[in-house]
Amino acid sequence: MLDYDKEAERYDDSRGGEPRAAAAAEGVLSLVPRQARRLLDVACGTGIVTRRIVVGRDGLRVVGVDLE
Repeated sequence: MLDYDKEAERYDDSRGGEPRAAAAAEGVLSLVPRQARRLLDVACGTGIVTRRIVVGRDGLRVVGVDLE
């Protein structure tokens, strides 16, 4: 069985790392109305995209949740 705690760092790198996360966050933010103040990121995984969303828009409170 895969131990996700041990794999998390390599997982992100193997899927495009920070450049992919930045592009994904930009895509998400393009869909979120400017007046939104809260966003729930369901199945956020390692949180790499969630962190970029937080940085991408002032005043937006983002909560990420995942299975574990």
